[in-house]
Amino acid sequence: MTEGFFSTEAGGYASIAKQFLEGALVLSEAQRDRGKILFRPTLALAGQGLEVLLKACMSLNREAPKTKGRDGHDIVGMWNLDVCEPVRGHVLANAVRVAAESRQDVGYLVVPAEDEVLPLIQEYVRTLGELHGGGGFPLRYPSAAHTQAPRTPFLVQALWTTADDFVKRPGDFELKRFRGQTT
Repeated sequence: MTEGFFSTEAGGYASIAKQFLEGALVLSEAQRDRGKILFRPTLALAGQGLEVLLKACMSLNREAPKTKGRDGHDIVGMWNLDVCEPVRGHVLANAVRVAAESRQDVGYLVVPAEDEVLPLIQEYVRTLGELHGGGGFPLRYPSAAHTQAPRTPFLVQALWTTADDFVKRPGDFELKRFRGQTT
């Protein structure tokens, strides 16, 4: 299916999502050396990458993504759509895998416990969505000091792996196939 995929609207979205999430991954890893100065740009790229990844899934499954106004940036709304179930499933599965691999890495400081992974990644996606498209666009402009943000390494790795899965195996993101339906 990847042959010709990138000439489709879904393929274009998937390619851009991978690019944004690749940038987020690089910045996330660089935070170890450069510190918090890269936190906001990392989240901004992750938010944009997730938005476009969700639009890729919608387009692949023949649902026109919104591209104008606040709805076009509504990560939480898109995340909750039935048509985006394959992205949710992949992000959740990748979060479990990333956490398990991170527990083996002595350099990774904070790894959620097994029973915390799924609720935590869903909370992080919701929070990222609110920061990305919420009132006042907190990632783009100064925001209140009490604004909470998700920890980036765990979130970014799960999102990046999902984007990588999408560009390599787009058929896995077809809703009917994801649900095991053959017709």
